[in-house]
Amino acid sequence: MRFENFFFALSLAWAMAACTSQPLSTPSFSQVDVGPAQTDAEQISPVWTSHVSAAVNTSPLLSDNLVIFPTADGQISVLNSDSGDPAWQYSGQTVWDTSVNADAERVCAGVKGGKIVCLNALTGEELWTIEIGIETQSKIAMTKEVLYIPTTWAGSGLDADYSAPAELVALNASTGEILWRSVTENYILRRPVVNGGLVITGGAYQPANLPAGEVATRIYAFNLSDGDLAWTYESKDGLVRWVDSAGDIVIFSGATETVHALDLQDGHLIWDFGPGYWMQFPLIDNGRIFLGTGDEIFHAINASTGIEDWSHNINPASLNQVGRPSLLDGILWFNAITGEIYAVDVEGGKRAAYFATGFSVRVGGVVYQSYYIMGDADGNVHAYKVIE
Repeated sequence: MRFENFFFALSLAWAMAACTSQPLSTPSFSQVDVGPAQTDAEQISPVWTSHVSAAVNTSPLLSDNLVIFPTADGQISVLNSDSGDPAWQYSGQTVWDTSVNADAERVCAGVKGGKIVCLNALTGEELWTIEIGIETQSKIAMTKEVLYIPTTWAGSGLDADYSAPAELVALNASTGEILWRSVTENYILRRPVVNGGLVITGGAYQPANLPAGEVATRIYAFNLSDGDLAWTYESKDGLVRWVDSAGDIVIFSGATETVHALDLQDGHLIWDFGPGYWMQFPLIDNGRIFLGTGDEIFHAINASTGIEDWSHNINPASLNQVGRPSLLDGILWFNAITGEIYAVDVEGGKRAAYFATGFSVRVGGVVYQSYYIMGDADGNVHAYKVIE
């Protein structure tokens, strides 16, 4: 099995199921031979190790000095980033781990049964719960005043309905009051992103002229104030993996393994970048897009032109980068599925550091001060001191 196929099946199994009429069989993590650690990597041991309630299948979140781990059993475990000591745990309702997001004040999540819950980020106290009637399995977009909720009718644990209309729902962040609901013709919406007076999301829909299970792509841009439709963009890229935006562009990637850049104001296509391998979640910074692809290459792409500025080859035995890279003091940090940690200079792509941890992981980690923190499939959380 090619690794890119394994990773996609592992971390996006429910998304694949929404694109096919056949049952999906997801391989276990132990079926993959991760290979030996690279000899040029510096061996590193964790500064602290903690344990959460179940597998970590989504990247951790930071809120001040806390690191937040949504877990596969529908709980949220929160640790002190400096020590790994438990700060609080939420198990009052079963959350969709891939929906959780956080800021300095709140941790918010989609709850099984078509609800949204928001918690006090410091204590875990439940601030409010509201029923919206549709499940939320992609990450919620958060601003200080408003939450933007992507919904879905197909996903993990759901009976897929490709004809049902998913909605983007705007909630008052303090009270949970519904501000507006915008109905789409997609059956699924991905994590929204806010930029320039618009909130942009995307997913897939079932055209009448395609066989059941074959889907097309539609990106939506809505006005922040009232949810009125600003523009749409349609393509044949299948299920959207991710949508992001910065400056005057919107970018997205789908099943065709191509990055598409759209104009923020009207949604017209500007450029394509198609390496032909699965692509990880991007980081957009200072006019460049940073992401890893399934051919063991980490790319820096000019956001205006779609031309690659530089690339960095990671070691093949690392089995590719996972998660979204972090940027700190001019250095990009990311990890591979073998748990190896990479540091790359943002300007030229030169490797600044390379560590071997000896642990395998499913998702990316996060940089907190001098630590790189990540969780694994057994619910172990490790913090490594990577910056002196």
